Amino acid sequence: MTGTLGLFSLVDLFQLLASARRSGRLSVDHPKGVARVYFEKGDVVHAEFAGAKGEQAVYDLFADERGTFEFRLGMPALETSISGGTENLVLEAVRRLDEARRGSAGGSETQPAVSRDAVPLRSTVAERILATGSGSADLALTPNELKLIEEADGVRTVTRIALHAGIDPDEAAVIAERLVRTGVLKLNTRRVRTARLVTRLTRLPLEPGVVGVDQTIVSAWEKALEIDVEEVACRRDDGTVLLFSLQVLSGAGPFLELSRDTLVRANLVANEALLVRPLRPAGEEA
Repeated sequence: MTGTLGLFSLVDLFQLLASARRSGRLSVDHPKGVARVYFEKGDVVHAEFAGAKGEQAVYDLFADERGTFEFRLGMPALETSISGGTENLVLEAVRRLDEARRGSAGGSETQPAVSRDAVPLRSTVAERILATGSGSADLALTPNELKLIEEADGVRTVTRIALHAGIDPDEAAVIAERLVRTGVLKLNTRRVRTARLVTRLTRLPLEPGVVGVDQTIVSAWEKALEIDVEEVACRRDDGTVLLFSLQVLSGAGPFLELSRDTLVRANLVANEALLVRPLRPAGEEA
């Protein structure tokens, strides 16, 4: 098996060899020198790259993913420098990439590929992790990674999960991307449309903390979610997310109707555009 990194990622390559339980040597012809990674029945047991050995050699290779690769069956390692399983190794490599990305360029962060509005759901790997109780038998997960896995239900967004689990939404997006890349989570392609609505002071007697949304929009949400929508999350341009109870209105159109009291309490102004998304009923929270 041969190929070029960039067209085929190391994450995918390692996962493929692990799932197929291959034994042999993966060689990468890298500008910094030849990297050699040895697999035994799908587990990485030894690696060498640019003067480094063991796990560090793998981390260095993931951090500079270039070159062509070749996998040859039946090439045993002469020593063992790595233990703990390929899944753990790949997850830790991706964690380090996340940390390096967030700490690069004087602390500036790049936007994660998985947005805060993405809807994650558990893969079979995640279900197996939860079935073990804590996941420790399979993956060495951080507390926030485990929280995100437990909360992922294919309905709530990353932001909603983060607020419920007590995680910073931006950090949750980075964690979600990491777990998606390593095959622990997937993204729900059946997305509920986010409505961009403009705040408007209503003449209707809405209770404080309640907003009105047009029945056509609410009907589309409920059809997609197959549940009754009782709450909405409203995201401002600065990333702030506000939660409101919902009242269905007829003829509201592209407006989010609010009472003066709700506008003041939420620190909103009339004619402010918000991204509005439905939430699950409180009684159905995971």
